[in-house]
Amino acid sequence: MSTQAIGSGMSGMSGMSGMSGMSGMSGMSGMSGMSGMSGMSGMSGMGDRAGNYDGTTAVGILIARDGIMGAWKGATLDPVERSEDKAENLADWSQAVRVQTLLQELVSDTAVRFEGGAAKVYSIASNFSATPFASFTRPTQADFEAQLSLVRNYADLRGDRLPEILTQAGGITDYLGSVAGLHPGRRRYSYELMAITQVFATQIVFRIKHMLACLRPDAYSAQIQPAIPTPGHGTLPSGHATESFAQAVVLAHLMDAEMGQPSDRTHVDQLMAQAARISINRHVAGVHFPVDSIAGAMLGLLLGQYMVARAKPSGNPTVPSASFSGTKSAGGGVPVDFEVAPYLSASGNNPLVAPPQIDGQGGDVIVAVDPNPVAVNKSELLEFMWGKALSEWTAR
Repeated sequence: MSTQAIGSGMSGMSGMSGMSGMSGMSGMSGMSGMSGMSGMSGMSGMGDRAGNYDGTTAVGILIARDGIMGAWKGATLDPVERSEDKAENLADWSQAVRVQTLLQELVSDTAVRFEGGAAKVYSIASNFSATPFASFTRPTQADFEAQLSLVRNYADLRGDRLPEILTQAGGITDYLGSVAGLHPGRRRYSYELMAITQVFATQIVFRIKHMLACLRPDAYSAQIQPAIPTPGHGTLPSGHATESFAQAVVLAHLMDAEMGQPSDRTHVDQLMAQAARISINRHVAGVHFPVDSIAGAMLGLLLGQYMVARAKPSGNPTVPSASFSGTKSAGGGVPVDFEVAPYLSASGNNPLVAPPQIDGQGGDVIVAVDPNPVAVNKSELLEFMWGKALSEWTAR
């Protein structure tokens, strides 16, 4: 039988240069080690969040105003009043406010709960009914111990992968963007969408990490000695895997639009391969087990499709549903590794529609895919953002 699987953290916000505009949020600098937060560093424009003038400029503006304003005339402009709660108003807001607004839109229609020994991600319908589309049961201590030999073997690649490991600890968007030609100046809305995707994925995965409370590899062996500091949160699901696969899904859909749904899926292969490589680099670094990436890849693909389903114009948006069983990660006593090939579309099947499969040596199903998709809410705000991003790929 085959094990099925679908593909980190707060590092995603590092790509958004301009976070200095958020300096009012004391403590944000302390989050630099959290994969996912770094992804926003590439979004030049976060600095457009209003702050303060420096002292000299503030005094200068005060003096200049006294010198030019003349007699007070009251209201002399006639601005067009905005309609209430309209998606197009997003175009008037600063980048930072737009990002936060869309993140709240995403989070408000999702919920993460621990029920029946599993962490579950729910889609909340307009009538406030909730349906789970992702479920995670953690591996046992023995399962993680079996995976430890895989982590040891991956360590042999540290000399080759160290530049990737170090830079990806602070952000992954540039690696995926290199496949798509993503540039924050030329495709600013697409870059925003990527940052929103990454931070949304981070918020979901961190809650699941807390629920499952799985220990990192170095907790099982003093010989692991990670190449980077061990993150201060749980290991499963992998945040880097979650974020990279979620972003890969969103980028793949945008690239499809530019090329008109091409028959050659090389761009999807490259995005999926990059997301998988980012995930594997965390094994190499010694901070993740391969099973963490299997869980993260599943969550990332689902969250990426969730984003796209809510954003693209369609009548009845849905997202696939899947469940992860960590106790199957060492079927027959043989640890199941994270494989790259199943995430590629070389077979002609689009991996963005249904989660791919990973062949396990134990014959047990790690990730089971539910044939019945889960309905999700359409979002006018996300549809507006998707349209803006899409225009950067289709306009000539």
